[in-house]
Amino acid sequence: MSRKTISIIAGLAGAVVAWVGTNAAQAACEPKLGHPPLMRKGSLIAAINPTVAPVQYVNDDGEIIGLDPDLGNAIAERLCLKMTFESVQFATMIPGLQDGRFDMINSFMFYTPERASQVIMIPYGASTLAAVVSKDNKDDIKDLSYFSGKKFAVELGTVDANDAKAANDALVAAGKPGIDVQAFKTYAEVLQTLSAGQVDGAFIGTEQAYYYLKQGQSFFRIAFSGFDPHAEALAFKDPALAEAVAGALNDMKKDGSFDKLFEPYHHCTLPGPYKVVTGPLPAPQCTNTP
Repeated sequence: MSRKTISIIAGLAGAVVAWVGTNAAQAACEPKLGHPPLMRKGSLIAAINPTVAPVQYVNDDGEIIGLDPDLGNAIAERLCLKMTFESVQFATMIPGLQDGRFDMINSFMFYTPERASQVIMIPYGASTLAAVVSKDNKDDIKDLSYFSGKKFAVELGTVDANDAKAANDALVAAGKPGIDVQAFKTYAEVLQTLSAGQVDGAFIGTEQAYYYLKQGQSFFRIAFSGFDPHAEALAFKDPALAEAVAGALNDMKKDGSFDKLFEPYHHCTLPGPYKVVTGPLPAPQCTNTP
């Protein structure tokens, strides 16, 4: 038998061993939950509203990607389940979960005691804001008081707008010039206004700020970030599923994969342990700095 023939046989044997090993590993991963509590055997179905890059959005190939899908996929892998995302309007998510249309909500949902009284919630991270200014602005900007007497853009009807208004009210109460807060429908419009030089600064999500910079939007810089964290949570109907997901999150936290997943998105993570929470939640304390 020639050396070439021996080499080919060895290569084929190695491929067979690798194939058997991979399939054995897959077979050994038994789903941690069945039907019920899952809506469908072997699957974890999550409601998501993929409209905010980079947290959750649809790419050019029609795939739902981003931080929330990454987290959902990691949880499903830990539970030996197939992850399935359903695009749902945000306002219909809690009623849909209550009606049994899906197993969980994985969609950048803020934690509130009111929501926690309707569904089971596990806080895990926090949304924060970044103040952005023109790249030509080299001033050392530490907080919103810098924008006293200046124009500042926000997205309409958001926490961002409330924070800017509160800062304006505090300045006026202190006898200082207020902030001219200007509201727009989307972050895209907010950034367009800043790019055109029509405002002196703006609020956008910390994750969005870093994402747009990475996409080449170099007309602005981040003055400060990680501002005003608001806890966000996964939501469930079934207690057994919630406890299983909490266990997966805590395992991820222990082995470092949880923080590693969030780090590229510059997203605040809560320290854990992760568990079902009801009632008022203390102000979120981030374990990482955006």
